[in-house]
Formats: sequence, structure tokens, C-alpha cells
Amino acid sequence: MSTYYCHECARRRGYLSGIETGNLMETGYQLEKYMKHICPASSEVIQSVFATASTSAYGSYVVNATLAGSVEIDDKGRANIIWAAGEKIGFLYEHGVLKHPEHVVKVVLTTDSGRVHAYSQSSTEFAGASCLDCGGAVLY
Repeated sequence: MSTYYCHECARRRGYLSGIETGNLMETGYQLEKYMKHICPASSEVIQSVFATASTSAYGSYVVNATLAGSVEIDDKGRANIIWAAGEKIGFLYEHGVLKHPEHVVKVVLTTDSGRVHAYSQSSTEFAGASCLDCGGAVLY
């Protein structure tokens, strides 16, 4: 089960420092992940796809998440950033079929500058999630 920290508590714990957001398509891995999350593919069982293929929009999602998002510590101990964008930013597809819109940016692999990347996610994934330190909301 994941644990969560609001932006302020995550910042205090150091989870939001040192994240490389300058060149998000520097490596083949990052370019592959970017392409995966802009082009729906029927070969993918489940796939989050951004509503725009704009590299500037993608970059701003990552930067905004880093500046204002909360942190999820997943089951593997990885720190992921989640940020409610306040608008529809993507869609969930199953086998290439559109299922529903998504409003949250999730930035993963934040401690590996060559692998850090983002995708859209549903806000319902974080329903009821609160900060482990202060009890505050993690999506606002």
C-alpha cells in the first residue's frame, strides 16, 4: 500500500529536491515512455495517454508537478509525484479503447535523471489519500 505526503511535508522530507526536469527526452528510455503516453495503442492492455502530444505541455506538467505536487511512496519505496492539474490532461485506454478522462499528472522514477517521466492518471486512484505527517489532503 502506498503512503502519501502533502507538498509541504514532502518538501520538508527532501522528496522534492534534486529532480531533473531540464531535458525529459534525453535518453532512449525517456523518449520511448513519452511516445507511449502520447499515442494510443491497441496492443497495450492499459495505457494512459496525454490529450496533447506537445512536448512543451509535457514539460510543463512535469515542472508543475514538481513545484506543486504531493508525493506517493509506492510499494517498492519509490517516490512519485502526483499533481491535480485542474483540467483534463489525458485519457485511460484499455486495448486501445477510450475508458475515461484523467486529471492527475504522475511523475515517476524521480531519483533517476535518465528515466524520470510522466503520465496521466485518474484522481479516483487517490480518493481519500491523506498526508502521513500532517493528515492534510494530497490532491488539491
